[in-house]
Amino acid sequence: MDLSIQFAYDQPDLGQSQTLHRITALSQHGGQLGSMLWDTRHIRNIGVASDQQRRGIATAMWHEGHRMAAENRSIPKPKHSADRTAAGEAWARSVGGRLPRRLVFEGSIGEARPA
Repeated sequence: MDLSIQFAYDQPDLGQSQTLHRITALSQHGGQLGSMLWDTRHIRNIGVASDQQRRGIATAMWHEGHRMAAENRSIPKPKHSADRTAAGEAWARSVGGRLPRRLVFEGSIGEARPA
């Protein structure tokens, strides 16, 4: 299946103290396929539309973020977060890069333990 992805980059102002970077993956018709949000420390959020998952869109955004960082020193390379779902863990291992020890959340909000 041919997947034609276009990327849009911006720095959204979400009231954070650090500059945030966002890549949005768009179809050739302009429909949103997914997005990746990161700061200097790590990926804050990455998601792909449920009907578009497992087609390489998250991986394409990861590579686009690294390509952009190589071309523009003001954009940090995306890095994996310790806060990953099981699916996020599998994806992070597949694309490579340094993997911080994964945290597993249980109980009330804010209680985390290493996986």
